Amino acid sequence: MNKKISVGLMLTIVFVAVATAVAITMSVSMRTYNSLIKDLPQRAQMYSGIAEIDDIVRAEYYGDVNQSLLASSLSKGYTDGLGDKYSAYMTADEYSEYVDRIGGKNSTIGIIPFQDPDTGYIYVSKVFDNSAAQTAKIVKGDEITAINGENITSNNYNDMVKMLYGDKYTNLVLTVQHGKKTSDVKVVLGYNMQTVSFDKVGKIGVIRITAFYENTALQLSEAIKALQKENVTGLIIDVRNCSDGVVKYAATAVDVIVPVASEGRGAIALIQNSKGETVDTYTADTKSVTLPLAVLVNGSTNGPAELFACTLLDYGRADLVGTVTAGNATIQDVFKLSDGGAVKLTVATLLPYRSESYNEVGITPNYEVEMSSDETKHLYMLTTDKDPQFQKAYSLLSE
Repeated sequence: MNKKISVGLMLTIVFVAVATAVAITMSVSMRTYNSLIKDLPQRAQMYSGIAEIDDIVRAEYYGDVNQSLLASSLSKGYTDGLGDKYSAYMTADEYSEYVDRIGGKNSTIGIIPFQDPDTGYIYVSKVFDNSAAQTAKIVKGDEITAINGENITSNNYNDMVKMLYGDKYTNLVLTVQHGKKTSDVKVVLGYNMQTVSFDKVGKIGVIRITAFYENTALQLSEAIKALQKENVTGLIIDVRNCSDGVVKYAATAVDVIVPVASEGRGAIALIQNSKGETVDTYTADTKSVTLPLAVLVNGSTNGPAELFACTLLDYGRADLVGTVTAGNATIQDVFKLSDGGAVKLTVATLLPYRSESYNEVGITPNYEVEMSSDETKHLYMLTTDKDPQFQKAYSLLSE
């Protein structure tokens, strides 16, 4: 009798153990499945909605469906639907251009272009020495009205200005307006892209940064060295209207100027993901620039340029002059897709070295100097004596 009870009890234990193992396995599998297939009901609903539209279009649409255009438009619509202006879909061609641009690998004709808000034309605000533009006798203040025979307008400006950047040895015919005279000139892309330009006003060095790319830090270092050789007594760094680039390259540009943090950790900023975890740290070493600094900022100083300005302020290395910045302390990462395109996605937020987060609030400069709407509109067409923000910074460094 006892032996039969022992066998039955043993079998019961085995069955319970097996059932428990199966239950645990199912539970783990469901959790794993749910973690891999996130928001399955919402996904199914979304795909069902798209499929319903697709069925109607293929049955009723009067015309041919361009599959490539449809696919890219759906991808773009998805990222647009996130409601995040810093996330975006890129086609294969756009991604290739992005990689070259951010890497500072594009060739140019050797100018810094801006849009003339009145005409829509490309306004030449800077011509670099030994460039194709200089050879073609293009000078500051000229306007490019057409490229390869196509007129430049406010509507096509962004596409047209991109033609000034690209593969080395690309030939272009520019229609250039110099005062009342207009002429066609031939130029060849071949000048290395410059995001940093510099001049000297009195005893003050003036550096303009238009983007933060991989080669920006080196160009900034070279500009500072060149100005130091001219015995400048201070530096004005202009990052107004600067929004392009990558935050990590802004951090390397900061490293050209600031010393190691006082407590020794060297942190410029921390990168924090959606779980509140620190996933990266931007640091500075012992290099520093001892000249007095002022940084010009405005409402279009965005992203990488904000980190640059905020860090110089936090380290006590510069006064900020201008107006409150855009307020973008988010971090984007780029994920390449199987078709050669890519998705740029906001993945984290940035926490400054000392200041509170400026995300969605902006950075308030030490010296707020407003500009009229006309001055703001024509910012890079202003001479320094007509620029109130520049004049304030200049006076601070000249005291």
